[in-house]
Amino acid sequence: MDANLLASFEAASSSSNDALILSLLATVAGLAGMLAMLLRKPAPGQRNQNLMLAMLLFFVFLIGASTAFFSWMRQAKLGPVEIYADRVETPYGVAPYSRIRNAEIISDQQQSPFSTLSREGTRILAIMEYDGKTHALSEEDYPIGEVLARLREAVKAYREQEEKEQ
Repeated sequence: MDANLLASFEAASSSSNDALILSLLATVAGLAGMLAMLLRKPAPGQRNQNLMLAMLLFFVFLIGASTAFFSWMRQAKLGPVEIYADRVETPYGVAPYSRIRNAEIISDQQQSPFSTLSREGTRILAIMEYDGKTHALSEEDYPIGEVLARLREAVKAYREQEEKEQ
């Protein structure tokens, strides 16, 4: 463990785990149902109905497998956010405090073209660097309020230390 580590935040991916498990169950059920429909001998006059049902179960299998794959990809992308005395490390890379332009919480709201109801958006912690690189952390995965508070404390201490050295 680095002596300069001030705080570490792990991703809370319980919703991703639920989606992964449910999609794997749908995948297995779709595949088993499809194979059962294709392998059993249809009753007279039921061949087309069995083939149609097997095709629908194949689509369930495809959608479940795709959802499982992308849920797994999302989980693999999530990692810890670590705040050090001179830098912050996110799943998107390392951002030294000297290169951070701004860090703020923004609300990502998308209006539906079909509904006039306002809906709550997702809040995102955006850590922006001078070169344009942005580290975006969703409130669904991280405690972004706490991350931002600790990050601001660390950046303030870093800049005060830099001013003392000059």
